[in-house]
Amino acid sequence: MAVYKTKGGYKADVYLYTDENGKKIRKTQAFKLQRDAKEWEAQILRDYKDGVTNLNGNMPLREYLNYWYDTYVMANTKYQTQKRYRTLIDCVIDQLGHLQLKGVKTAHVDRLYADLKQEMTTLKDGTVKRRYADGTILKVHRVFRQAMEKAIAWEMIARNPVSYAMTPKDDKRDIKTWTLKESYQFLSLIQGTVMYLPCFIVLHTGLRAGEVSALRWEDIDFDNNLLYVNKSAYEKTGEGTILGEPKTESSKDSVAMTSSLASELKRVAKNQKIHKLQHGVSTRFEYVCCWDDGRPLRPNYISTRFGALVEMHNMKKITFHGLRHTHASLLFELGESSHAISKRLRHSRVSTTDDIYIHLTEKAEKNTAQLFDQAVKQIN
Repeated sequence: MAVYKTKGGYKADVYLYTDENGKKIRKTQAFKLQRDAKEWEAQILRDYKDGVTNLNGNMPLREYLNYWYDTYVMANTKYQTQKRYRTLIDCVIDQLGHLQLKGVKTAHVDRLYADLKQEMTTLKDGTVKRRYADGTILKVHRVFRQAMEKAIAWEMIARNPVSYAMTPKDDKRDIKTWTLKESYQFLSLIQGTVMYLPCFIVLHTGLRAGEVSALRWEDIDFDNNLLYVNKSAYEKTGEGTILGEPKTESSKDSVAMTSSLASELKRVAKNQKIHKLQHGVSTRFEYVCCWDDGRPLRPNYISTRFGALVEMHNMKKITFHGLRHTHASLLFELGESSHAISKRLRHSRVSTTDDIYIHLTEKAEKNTAQLFDQAVKQIN
């Protein structure tokens, strides 16, 4: 939906829906005055909502989900979320897209989840495995339910069939981490490479790859030993690396630096200044983790290169995000509380931390019980 200036005036362009052949259906109209273009655009949208342009329960589910995605998801979520939602919605469209919106029954939804669970795929090495993990099917359920709730709000259906479906089970989280010894062994193996600093930062702070990539020197407060997370880098098709908002609002926060990290960053800052003097003033070091010419390390490069280095050095396989998990697990082992760890990881809720690290919180609870037992025994 847009009103933009043309050579002879203004043009209004309103997206309506995507048909069964994948073609986007839209209405356009030229006007001399911008005011008239905006009024026409608003009227078309009112007509669509009122059913004059077929926005009602009789439309195919495929058309509705595409309409919901383009008018709601695209307008209210970040790029990475849009990509995830698109993939999850397509799982529904592939199976149920031919049904009328108002014809979707809970039985159809339950069958959808059963079919997704049984769908298999063959890998390059000939291995056959499930195409969709339980956790992915659960995400399909949540997005589908959200989309159908909007259909109720838009008065297109009276009830949400997804709400009555059997909620798919989540995956048992298999979080792979390193011990402190393994972590520093890896750091010693990659010292002197461009990957050393991003790995060091995550191990000491628990930042995400996009947050490390977006970290600038203006975000480092050496006086108060704080690191500020206010941007996250992501890669957008056709546009390259873009600085955007962090994953959630709670992700914007300060993170206390360890003395080791502060020392390492001071060393890097000093080396960058020396490099700048040696190679002329044109070299501008804005980003903390960057190449010799000042370009920031791309988040995809960081993640991919990390995996290659882990394999090269025959280390226990974890992902770059596994360093964030390693930071959290080490804090749990040191006896830190879920609340404190949740704040450091900048989760929106403590329950998120507990759900991810449930095996660690259970272990901590057992240790607490054992410590209490020991105290009682000393009294007796």
